[in-house]
Amino acid sequence: MSHLKTPTVLALVLVCAPAAAAGPFDDLLKLAPANTNALVLIDVKRATTSPLAKREKWPEKLQQSGRGGLGFFPADAELVAVAGEINLTSMVRDFQIGLVKVKNMPNFKELAGHEGGALDDIAGQLTVVSPRNVYFTSFAGGTLAAAYPADRQYVARWLKANRAGKLPGLAPHLRASADASADNTVTIALDLEDVVDPSALRLGLSFSPVIVKNPNVNLSGLSVFIARARGLTFEAKVSDRVNATLTVVFSDESARYKAVLKDLFLELIDGYGIYVPGLDRWSAAFVDNSMILSGSMSSDDLKRVVSLFAFPRPDQEEPGAAPADGPNAPATRRYMAAVGTILEDIKHVKDSNNYGKTATWHEKAAAQLEQLARRNVDPLAVDTAYRAARHLRAIAASFRGVPIDTNAISQKAYVLVQQQPYYGWGPYGGGWWGGYRYLAFAPREMRTNVPEVQGEIAKVIAGDQKRRIATWTSIDQLMSDARRTLADKYKTNF
Repeated sequence: MSHLKTPTVLALVLVCAPAAAAGPFDDLLKLAPANTNALVLIDVKRATTSPLAKREKWPEKLQQSGRGGLGFFPADAELVAVAGEINLTSMVRDFQIGLVKVKNMPNFKELAGHEGGALDDIAGQLTVVSPRNVYFTSFAGGTLAAAYPADRQYVARWLKANRAGKLPGLAPHLRASADASADNTVTIALDLEDVVDPSALRLGLSFSPVIVKNPNVNLSGLSVFIARARGLTFEAKVSDRVNATLTVVFSDESARYKAVLKDLFLELIDGYGIYVPGLDRWSAAFVDNSMILSGSMSSDDLKRVVSLFAFPRPDQEEPGAAPADGPNAPATRRYMAAVGTILEDIKHVKDSNNYGKTATWHEKAAAQLEQLARRNVDPLAVDTAYRAARHLRAIAASFRGVPIDTNAISQKAYVLVQQQPYYGWGPYGGGWWGGYRYLAFAPREMRTNVPEVQGEIAKVIAGDQKRRIATWTSIDQLMSDARRTLADKYKTNF
């Protein structure tokens, strides 16, 4: 062998080396859209067979209301991948594709009928457009896809790119997170490269309460450091409990700013209204260019985190269900059980000391109520859910400084629309994370009353507490009245 040249030896080594093992989500991720910057990977089978799921009876709850376990995917789902495009400055979801590995692919003609939608041919591929603002389609290997919200042109371009083999693959941070996801129950990754500009970030940070308490921090250096963040990854393992880690990857040594990084991160997510109980007590480690937070969380908190990327699941016949045409008791009972489950979940945060930091959870609960399948459901139940959703949105807006108009939310008339939430305490949304872009590039002589505005918003939020309590009382009354009326009509309990 000594006479073989080095390139020949290297070639033999490469040929004999074992091929890299394919990840469990690779087949799904091949379908990720071109501009994906957010990724959610859920091992549903691992979650539903865990000791925690058995103890909390996730399968039973799923059978009763369709809302068991982690929430929104079909009952026979095994793996779920959500590839999203999010404006990471304003945190508004522009578009996302939900990809679900299922055991039984629905018949699309039947699905169109169940949804009250229609069959459509887009780029030579069969799809179903649903009035719930979603397109459904399918791919080989038992992959069901949900494109949400229902933008037909976007769906067409995505399908054409896939057919031509021109989907470009994932950004480096997303690819690395996916490659490391095999042992996780839930993985959520965000690509943060080039999201914010240092100038706007510097101005925003100057209003941060954390920075006000740490005046010796080099604000210019910190702004550049954060602006060069590469990505964020949340990983959860579900066994008899939920253990989680949250890693933020920067381009430089993270320990340089360890005195403020964790507190800034907590301040940021609180400003977005996505408070997670106990996150402030998670341990923090600064390893090379990463900040790693580790701790435990409840299954309800994990479900709320996953709900940030929820999409309408297809409406299918329940196994053994008798064919029905029109409103009936079983479908209405299941619908009301789902509504009750969603409301009970958000009620759990109502008694929290940090209830005021849960605006986004209220908005997501409202969206989930609006996304529920309505086939064969009594109109009274649907109306009750929509009115409850409107009440939840009013509470969310109240937490962002918009007083509740009790007369407006009590009106029965409504139009179901996709609403974009306001985030953070910055004047244009987003807090210090890019929320001050306009001010950063305004004329130098421009002055701002941002601190005063923040104080006024805080006063409004505090002063609106009684209206929020009254709004929750109205939700409870809505549900009680609906259950009683439905029970009288169908002669069964709801």
